[in-house]
Amino acid sequence: MPVRSLAYSHDGRILFTASDDKRINAYDLRRWVLIGSFTGHSSWVLDVDCSSDGRHLVSGGNDKSVKIWDIASRKCVHSNDSAHNSSVWSVSYNLSGTKIVSGGDDGVLQVS
Repeated sequence: MPVRSLAYSHDGRILFTASDDKRINAYDLRRWVLIGSFTGHSSWVLDVDCSSDGRHLVSGGNDKSVKIWDIASRKCVHSNDSAHNSSVWSVSYNLSGTKIVSGGDDGVLQVS
């Protein structure tokens, strides 16, 4: 399964991967084992980023959505299913973790 994006946790101990199986996987880098998965996208997950406080992830997908995840519970806490009119290729938190920017095939940058 292709891995589309990688992001480290704020402390560098966990690696998050976004892939075509509609999941974000979390790997413990000390032991190199899968420690959990985040599911909720209806198509490929194209990008993932971790907040600076280490509490949340943001993901963008081929399903046109931008999702925010609680890392501890592995639950989606917010989903913008109409963020873009096409695939969301890029998502990123700002340095303070208070804003998210997303970009997609529609050529639009969304800041939320």
